[in-house]
Amino acid sequence: MATTLAPPPTGVRRLLYRSAVMMALIYLLGLAIRLSNLDGVFTDFGIFPISTDSFYHMRRIHFAVAHGLQVPDVDHYVNFPDGARVNWPFGFDWLYALVAQASYALFQGGGRPDEGWTTAVACWLTPLIGAFTPCLGYAIATRLGGVWAGVAAGLILAWLPSLWVVCAVGYVDHHVFESLCTGLYLWAVVRERPANRHGVVAGSALAIGLLCATVLPLLVGLHALVTLAGWHLYRSAPALRQAHLRVSLWAWLTLLIWLAPFVATRMAEPHGVNPALMTAWLAGWLAAGATRIALGRTAPGQDQNQSRYWHGWWLLAWAGLGVGVLPRLGMGEVWGFVQYGVQHIGAADPWLATIFESQPLLQSSFADTTNNYTGFLWLLPLVWAAVAWEAWQKSRPDAAPHWMLWVVSLLTTGLALLQLKFSGLFAVPFAVVTAMAVVCLPDWLARWSQHQTRLWVILPAVLFAGMLAPTVNFTIGAPTYLVSPTGAFVDAEPTLRWLATHTPATSPRGDAPRDYAVLCDWTPGHWVIGIAGRPTVASPLGHTQPLRMGIRDGASMLVLPPEASFQLMEARRVRYVLITPLSPKATARNAAWDPATGTSTPWEDWNERMKASLYARLVAEEGIPRGDAALTQLRLVYESDFETDYPLFKQPHAAAKVFERVPGALITGQTTPGARVQISTRIRTYFRREFDYLDEVVADAEGRFARRVPYAQQKSPLTTLAAMAPYRIVTPEGILAATATEADITQGRTLRLTQVTEETAGD
Repeated sequence: MATTLAPPPTGVRRLLYRSAVMMALIYLLGLAIRLSNLDGVFTDFGIFPISTDSFYHMRRIHFAVAHGLQVPDVDHYVNFPDGARVNWPFGFDWLYALVAQASYALFQGGGRPDEGWTTAVACWLTPLIGAFTPCLGYAIATRLGGVWAGVAAGLILAWLPSLWVVCAVGYVDHHVFESLCTGLYLWAVVRERPANRHGVVAGSALAIGLLCATVLPLLVGLHALVTLAGWHLYRSAPALRQAHLRVSLWAWLTLLIWLAPFVATRMAEPHGVNPALMTAWLAGWLAAGATRIALGRTAPGQDQNQSRYWHGWWLLAWAGLGVGVLPRLGMGEVWGFVQYGVQHIGAADPWLATIFESQPLLQSSFADTTNNYTGFLWLLPLVWAAVAWEAWQKSRPDAAPHWMLWVVSLLTTGLALLQLKFSGLFAVPFAVVTAMAVVCLPDWLARWSQHQTRLWVILPAVLFAGMLAPTVNFTIGAPTYLVSPTGAFVDAEPTLRWLATHTPATSPRGDAPRDYAVLCDWTPGHWVIGIAGRPTVASPLGHTQPLRMGIRDGASMLVLPPEASFQLMEARRVRYVLITPLSPKATARNAAWDPATGTSTPWEDWNERMKASLYARLVAEEGIPRGDAALTQLRLVYESDFETDYPLFKQPHAAAKVFERVPGALITGQTTPGARVQISTRIRTYFRREFDYLDEVVADAEGRFARRVPYAQQKSPLTTLAAMAPYRIVTPEGILAATATEADITQGRTLRLTQVTEETAGD
């Protein structure tokens, strides 16, 4: 009997069944969505990365370009002057610096790219890389659930805001690799008949993730669980079990070979290997040994001599890697990292729990959660039940990939529910299991109703559109913004530029004796580093004790009274103070952090104490001394030309202010013992705003008085403010006058006093 061949698919069906075409279309859609804020990044007045961490990554990338791909693993800019280890993996910054250098050589014919070129390349790289993740979701879902499942998974990942916002143009951050490496890993291992090459791909995905992103050490544990799951699921098919374990062993060996040079040497991190790499390598080495033992006897049908030869080479490679690397591991650092990881995942550390990305997934409102993760998030229990049911209907070996994906989805969802930062692990398995459940719905409806009709296709299509609609609407309606959606950067940017051009340059490493720090709230710390190019006391890193000590000291300088603040400033070598709106209660909590207990002692009267703080004196009173000796060496040197609201203050104030610590010129004299001497002048800002500088000092028992003054009657290139008239010194014996030059102020010279006549005094 002749077999009638089905006609080839035409039209839309032909398009759907061409994987390369579909992946190209999904990639272009994902890229277009990730370029939605393009006008907010590439502007007529500069290129602006997004968020705060992007600016610190740009420092590391620029540094790597200028120093032969060397990334500062201990950086004085984030915790001046002591410096601190930066826990971010170096691979991300290496890669971006390498691409910037290579692209410049390709298009410009050689040489070193300037900062503008490097910044532009880095801003473009993230969406170009991140748009591949929906394609991986399409490939995985197509293999497990058919082409429509692939399309659905690709569309979910393309539109998912929790994913595309960290892959958007201008977002220069390692989060882009979290979902990408997770997707690549799942593409390699979640399949019915994995080959050895898939193990190499899986191991490479693990290694790239470890070198480039902070949360991907968890993939090592995830692969161990997938290995264990495969060993269990294939127990009825010994040949498949052996193949699965062999693929897993290839993945472990690939991971170990990738990481061995970085773990065993300081070729990438001169001050010590990142403990995350050491911990991941040790876990991988132990897991590889366990997998080799589980591999056990020769698989059925395999040549005995060939098997013995193969196992011998594996054992030699495993032992050789152990001998070469294990003596170089710092077990104390590994144990410390494990403890840190437990605290970090569970948010057991109260300080870490205050960071936005450490908040639970469901901490936000119902609408925000739906917008960011689609309405399918609320149907996850039903989705898991559907995928589990489909897997149960299959024979055990054929169902293994479905069960593996199901387990991975459960685990990664649990992590995401704990903290938002794990959304990169959660996104791909979430999209794939959701797509698989949706495309099964018509078959279930037909089976339950015992009525076959194409109308059943309408319901999953409507469900898919309805669950995705809030996310699509949210994405399309997202406004164009510059760096920060709140507008905080726009308020601070002119001040940051002023700091970059009107303050003395610091050394690239921040370890020169002449270097100094800028004190600011820790939140904009990376902006100060990235835009102004100056070290800070505190930055938004803060995940190790030295960094948190910087955050504590920085907060203390702002919330303590001036005299106590200046003692800390001296120790931290603070020269400039940047004032911007901050959260007073959060700052008070950071100032009260106790490193011994890892907690913050609550300030019950924090509101009243903030009123007497240095921060309040600088926001509302311009730092005018009014008898406070500590403030006589602090002067306002710049203020924004527009105002904004500050918490705790009734009236708006300049959006940003910069104060400078100076030696101050010395006014000395003789008067009646115990008399009050008043010192005043009139200050005019660049924007022609004026305020009175007022101070007073009490003469000692011998009638001597001495007081520092911070403003010169001469405007210098380093300040936009100047005193409009000589200092007026009022004593019981008469009125004196003194004029200070900028050199007098910066070198601490003693001023010459002149007697003021009655006629002059009247003027």
